[in-house]
Order: sequence, then structure tokens, then C-alpha cells
Amino acid sequence: MDQALAVLVVHDIKNSLALLEADLEQLNHRPDMPEEAHKAYQRCIELKNRLISFLTLYKHEQGRLLPNLGEIELTEFLEDMISGSQSVTMGSKHGRAVEVNVDEDRIKIAAGVRHKGIATLDEYLLDLALESALNNAIRYAASKVDIWFEQEADSVTFFVQDDGPGLNPTETQANKPSSTGLGMSLCNAVTAAHGGGKVSLRNAAEGGALFMMEFRLVE
Repeated sequence: MDQALAVLVVHDIKNSLALLEADLEQLNHRPDMPEEAHKAYQRCIELKNRLISFLTLYKHEQGRLLPNLGEIELTEFLEDMISGSQSVTMGSKHGRAVEVNVDEDRIKIAAGVRHKGIATLDEYLLDLALESALNNAIRYAASKVDIWFEQEADSVTFFVQDDGPGLNPTETQANKPSSTGLGMSLCNAVTAAHGGGKVSLRNAAEGGALFMMEFRLVE
């Protein structure tokens, strides 16, 4: 099949899934909604997000993933992302909701930063990448996920940490796309579109998995 035609087919499937998602969302508001409908809604969202990730990766490979840069207030962005996240809304573990918070105690801003807590990034692409990391963290978390950032004069790094079982030894290599499949590749593509950076996934010292995504910034 022609590559361009394949992409058009994926676009069509994504649009159809968006319509199905809207129908299933209406079912989710009914008090008598069966558990099977809830699971179908969640799987529909996950599949739609995978297709969006695939299309974003295709754009990157074609050299057409160009960031729409703008100033972002980082703490506010993270709080808004969490409050609007479908992963947070749908995420649960053994029937218990996973608590997701911005860990303000771990936010660090270096002394030489001119615009403290503000970075010039593509808000849509950043949200797409962090939502993917957040979804993965919620899936394996026991009860909570923390997210924060560290800002240097020439970079900003985002962290997502869960309190789950952590990774197998073979999964802890930094920048290994197979670690989280499509999601890790997506995050690498987003940082590359911004001019470079680093993405990694490893075990946290205090337990659980720690995702890191660094963007190199140009003043």
C-alpha cells in the first residue's frame, strides 16, 4: 500500500474513533452503565491516542513536525494538563483511583534562569508527550504519580514518577524506544522537533519508575 494512502486511512480511523469515543462518553454518564462500557470507552481513548502518536511520528520522519513555539508558564501548564488528562480521569488500579500531583517541592529553577518558571515550547506537542508518559505511569502506579520540572538556563527537564513495581533490568536503558514502545518514540520525536534533548526511563532510587524528558532551549 502507498504510504500516503496508509496515512489517510489512519486519519480516517482516528476520526471514526473520535465519534465512537463521543458515543461511549455519553454512556459513561448513565448511572446504570455496565463495566464493559467503561472498559470499551477507555480502550477507545487509548487506541485513538496511539493513532495520534503514530501520525505525529510519521510527521517527524517526513521532516514536517514543526513546533508552534510559545511561552509556557510551566507549573500552571502541568496543573492544567493533569486536570484535563483523560489518563487521570480513566486511570485506576484495582478499583482505586491513582492520585496525580505536581510535586512543587521537587521543582528546581537554577539561579541563572532569566524567565523563571517559563519556557518557550510547543504546548500541544508537550502535552501529547507528557500525556503519553503519564498514561504509562498511571497504568503501573500503586496509588500515586508525581510530576515536576527542573529548569536550567539552557534547558528544562520534566519528570514523571510512579510508585509501582519499577522496571525489569532489561527495560532500564535510557533512550530505548522498546521500553514503552510508541510512547517513548513519540517523546524522542517531540524533543528532536524542538532542536534536541534527552528522554530516558529508569528505576527511581526510592522505588517505582522515573521518566525524564529534557528539552534544550535557545535564548
